[in-house]
Amino acid sequence: MEAGYFQPLNNHYKLAWIWWVILLSVQETLFYEDNMNIFTLWQISLIVFVLAYLYFLVRQRRFFVSNHHLYFTSDFRLRMQEFETSRLSSVKLYSNRIKFIYDGRYCQFVAFGSSHRLLMNALKENQVEYIDKRFSSSKKD
Repeated sequence: MEAGYFQPLNNHYKLAWIWWVILLSVQETLFYEDNMNIFTLWQISLIVFVLAYLYFLVRQRRFFVSNHHLYFTSDFRLRMQEFETSRLSSVKLYSNRIKFIYDGRYCQFVAFGSSHRLLMNALKENQVEYIDKRFSSSKKD
């Protein structure tokens, strides 16, 4: 079993990024309204919360590749999403992300470098048909 790192690109993850921007904006507004005095308990707690939120958004998540299966960890690694490679459809491979449909559910993940190559090799070894869009970046998808 081989492992790599990924970032999810589902709607929940995108919504979490939007909320992080909103929280950062609120924190900055309060900071400037308080005459740039950062040493209030409210400001410090809000900064710590915004930084902790950012950490949970950008931290790397693990995926594992085994024979005919892909396993993607969820938050805090409490459970894994299991994908059987024979049931993947509409697989599209970009330079740093992979999109596919699994049992009617749309999935999209970002993986860089050796992790992306590991996903490509897993698809090739399991003879999954995919569209390679790594070199056709001029077309919008």
